[in-house]
Amino acid sequence: MSEIDIEYLKTIIAAQHDNDQKQLDVIFSESSRLMVEAPAGYGKTTTMISRIAYLFTTGKVPNPKHILGLTFSVNAALKIKRDIAGKLPSLIGGQNNPSAINEKVTATNYHGFCKIVLKKYGFLVAEALRCDVNLFRAVGDSDVDRIDELKTALSVNELNSIKNIESTIKLGIMPDETSIRGYTELIVQKLLPLGYITHNAIIIFTITLLSNNAEVQKFYQSYYPLLIVDEFQDTNCIAWKLLTLLINEKTKLLFLGDPLQRIYGFIGALPNIMSLAVETYNMVQICLDKNYRFSSNPEMLKLDANIRANAANSFILDPSMKTAYLSAFFGNNQGDESTQIAEKVCDLLKSSENCRIAILCRGRGCNSDKIEQAISNAGVSYFYGMFTDDDPVYVDFHIRCQSAFIRKFGKTKSVNRSALLAFVANFRESFLENDNKVISSLLSLLDALVEKMSTDYASITPEDKYQLMIDILENRQLKQAMEYIDTNVIFATVHGAKGLEWDYIFLTDLERWIFPNYHICNLCPQKFSSLVKSTCHLDQNSIVEEFRDAIIDELSVFYVGVTRARRQVFVSASARRYNATGAEKESGFSCLAALNGIRLVKA
Repeated sequence: MSEIDIEYLKTIIAAQHDNDQKQLDVIFSESSRLMVEAPAGYGKTTTMISRIAYLFTTGKVPNPKHILGLTFSVNAALKIKRDIAGKLPSLIGGQNNPSAINEKVTATNYHGFCKIVLKKYGFLVAEALRCDVNLFRAVGDSDVDRIDELKTALSVNELNSIKNIESTIKLGIMPDETSIRGYTELIVQKLLPLGYITHNAIIIFTITLLSNNAEVQKFYQSYYPLLIVDEFQDTNCIAWKLLTLLINEKTKLLFLGDPLQRIYGFIGALPNIMSLAVETYNMVQICLDKNYRFSSNPEMLKLDANIRANAANSFILDPSMKTAYLSAFFGNNQGDESTQIAEKVCDLLKSSENCRIAILCRGRGCNSDKIEQAISNAGVSYFYGMFTDDDPVYVDFHIRCQSAFIRKFGKTKSVNRSALLAFVANFRESFLENDNKVISSLLSLLDALVEKMSTDYASITPEDKYQLMIDILENRQLKQAMEYIDTNVIFATVHGAKGLEWDYIFLTDLERWIFPNYHICNLCPQKFSSLVKSTCHLDQNSIVEEFRDAIIDELSVFYVGVTRARRQVFVSASARRYNATGAEKESGFSCLAALNGIRLVKA
């Protein structure tokens, strides 16, 4: 490509990005290794797509090489694949059709990539992996004893050995070689013959394969000269180990993430992974600085900026902050708070029939039950999405659906609309006698997912559809299909809402001992201090290091909740709350409602 053509391409891309200098710095950077800090709504995906287009067109990713894009979330991988197919051809030339582009870019989650590798070379680790690894039913390590045939086949010590690996990973510690060897031998000898494999084993097998087979490792390092990782802040220790094995001295890197959206520390996301990667691979750091989601919403812009400033400055007051006003409800008790929320939801629905609303809770309990009851009593139709990843009903549904799906499609992988609809209808019949509301919601999510695959993802191959369904089911990510549900109101957890958006967000029970939760408030030196104007306040001088780290983790959850809103966010609390035993206790707004630069106003 000539210099004139390159300059013309730059002009086109610059215009599409409204000459956003930080985005253009990423897209046109001559550095081969970039770490991009990309908050929600700051144009991360479009910047990533344009960077790929620029590297493709200018020959920085030569034929017949490929690009590998990885993320933890199946939903994020779906969106990346869709955006690449939809936007990349227009940037790099009409002769590049979507299917040809997708052949050049592998966009998947970590488990999906590992299964691609194991499908080709798994036999080098274990003869039992010579078959298609997608035919194994993948389960969480902590879920092994939920499955009768596995519980019967394994001794108590063997079950504990499998769970110990997961516990170690959740602590952010890479298991040692002896532990890995014992773990993989156990999976090979006891689980694979029964048709099962664990989530961690899929990645650990791949790590073992690449570590012990230099030629295979060199092949993948050469095959993928550009490695893109989205949501990099969620990387855990085994994902990080895998990445290091895919990178050589020539590998180009584009890592994107936001440290303030690291809300999965409790399942092993490494706390300083972005800094570690920058140091390890001498990466150039670029921070996107323009929020497009709230570009026409000054209050949300200030709220976004002030929350981030509190995190960056460890809650030290910045005199230059412009006050952000946060609309709030405060009830005399939980029932009063809940009624106020329900009334506001009704008002919003009356003023705009098409508005989308999410009522988000920190977790399930007596308090969230009261809010749900008030919404129901107000006659509001809503979708129940209060799922947690370790909810037995939620986990078992995914395991059953995955097993049924493999039995139906595993041999042929002939996944099309009519076959999927027939599968869902047949699977639904197995729950005819079950009136559990979680089951009902999960079946609705399954319906919505199948419909979406038949429309937005109609162009992908039947085998890719099979792989997508398997990835979603084995990673327990049906909750991410909430964005496809045709209901104005969603009732869900903050964690379940990550990656999704609604017009209005209600962050409920923003109270000390609830949000932040009991374990974090218990670390606070001021945990029994009196409330000021019904609100708890942080005393910067008394914040010890352990508590500061914990409260920033909880601030991340708060920030993720806030940034799910397109138009406005509301918060709520009450003077009385229910504790874990169901007893009523005095309460009030937590310190998260009184951060520097944030002022509560009556909604």
